[in-house]
Amino acid sequence: EFGIRWQQQLALPLGATGQPCPAWRTSLPASADHVRLAVVGAHLTGMPLNFQLTDRHAVWVEETKTAPHYRLFALLEGAIKKPGLMRDEQGAAITVELWDIPLARFGEFVAEIPAPLGIGSLTLADGRVVKGFICEGAALNNALEITETGGWRNWLASQGSH
Repeated sequence: EFGIRWQQQLALPLGATGQPCPAWRTSLPASADHVRLAVVGAHLTGMPLNFQLTDRHAVWVEETKTAPHYRLFALLEGAIKKPGLMRDEQGAAITVELWDIPLARFGEFVAEIPAPLGIGSLTLADGRVVKGFICEGAALNNALEITETGGWRNWLASQGSH
């Protein structure tokens, strides 16, 4: 994976052909009996709500980024620290984890998501569209914008917490 990312970053040609390298996928698409889900905060690996994925036999796929069209906020209410993600064309790329959750367990997972969070469609940096966490706009009025940190883990680290 490192080699692929390095080659993409430097925009190296395909050997002596001089042709651009094809776009590489770092993961296969989700199977028909799974939903590909982007998580951005408390459901990340090692975070307090990750068990809600693993208890439902969700499988970690990869860490990636959203398209550069999102803003990230720290929601200041609730017992567990959580972020809110909002689409904004003037936003930035935000780090997310992709998980494949069994379709048969997806509904019960979504039923546990409290307002102001919900599930919508997110566009990733490579153009894929997946299901992922979004936040109601009204909740962001009392939230702290943390877009510049690039992701939830980075913000937590800047606060000295996990």
